Amino acid sequence: MAEKLLMEINDSVELYLYEGILKQNKIPYAVKRPNVRGYTRILLGESHAVPAEIYVNEEDLQRAREFTSVVRTEKRRDPAEKGTPAHRSRRLFAWTIVGMFLLMLLIWAIQSMLK
Repeated sequence: MAEKLLMEINDSVELYLYEGILKQNKIPYAVKRPNVRGYTRILLGESHAVPAEIYVNEEDLQRAREFTSVVRTEKRRDPAEKGTPAHRSRRLFAWTIVGMFLLMLLIWAIQSMLK
């Protein structure tokens, strides 16, 4: 059985996420860290050594791509994209700041007129 490269990863949290997806779906995989050798691996520990590459068997490659495609799609989405909760939250925050500024300006103007 030939191993095929599923993906290259540069983040240890993301690596754990993909490993969990593959384990949950019972897809055998191997994590290789081609640029991490010797003392670096000892100092960082196996779990924190990134960048890493995930390999799967050739016959499992398509299934693995399907299961991991959801994460890859979400990762590419812009969190500030219009209509997302993050965008709405940022917009609400910005309008709150503008409203507070206008309220302070109004209070200052009223105080100036009363003096």
